[in-house]
Amino acid sequence: MILSEKITELRKRSGLSQEEFGEKIGVSRQAVSKWEMAQTVPDVTKVVAMAEFFEVPLDFLLKDEYDLSSLSEKTLQPVRTGSDQSMVTLEEVQGYFQELKKSATKTVLAIMLFFISPMPGILLTLKGDDKLGVLGIVIQVIFLMVIAICIVLAIWPLKDYKHLRLPDVALAYGVKGVAQELKKNFEHAHLIGILLGIVLMVTSIIPMMVCSLFTESDMAIAFCNILMLFMIASGISSIVYVSVINGGYGRVIRIK
Repeated sequence: MILSEKITELRKRSGLSQEEFGEKIGVSRQAVSKWEMAQTVPDVTKVVAMAEFFEVPLDFLLKDEYDLSSLSEKTLQPVRTGSDQSMVTLEEVQGYFQELKKSATKTVLAIMLFFISPMPGILLTLKGDDKLGVLGIVIQVIFLMVIAICIVLAIWPLKDYKHLRLPDVALAYGVKGVAQELKKNFEHAHLIGILLGIVLMVTSIIPMMVCSLFTESDMAIAFCNILMLFMIASGISSIVYVSVINGGYGRVIRIK
């Protein structure tokens, strides 16, 4: 159990607000709030002050292996974490999140290129020239090659973090709190991204409907097709981008 969780629970057991507890040990409410969210770590003097105030051993606060429930048993029982567990540091998790965002961006690029790839062929076939039609196919093949490269570049850097999926890893002190805070702050963007994606995909049919009502021009129909593909691609990209990032935060939080 990490220090931030112990501070929160001990303070609540004492019936104190963050402001009242801060006054007891000589810090502000904001400082206590940051400790409890694992955004900052109290210095040694404050940890000693908390140990004296709560009347708990100093080792109990400093060592993550001690379980808070052991206080009611008048003895400290280490939480079973497994001696063979590898610790995931905050720097490692931050690096993972950065690579995840880059991966999500490359994945979005691959999705956009996939839907854009037929567009040159659609426009060239309007000229009625077979050679231009072949050129459109060549351009689409080039697009597909670039898409494959984007997918490889999106996946490859994440191989260095595949151990985060293994059962024998544990988070270092404060890491889960940081991940939880990042996920919480991302909730609004996640919701907006999902809703935007749904709206774009649902309304993508509108250009074709409008076009069919007002014109029979091949050029206009072609442009409406292109606009529809672009809207679908944008909608899928929006959902995929926020889902990949949100899923990464959740993956770290689920680590014991």
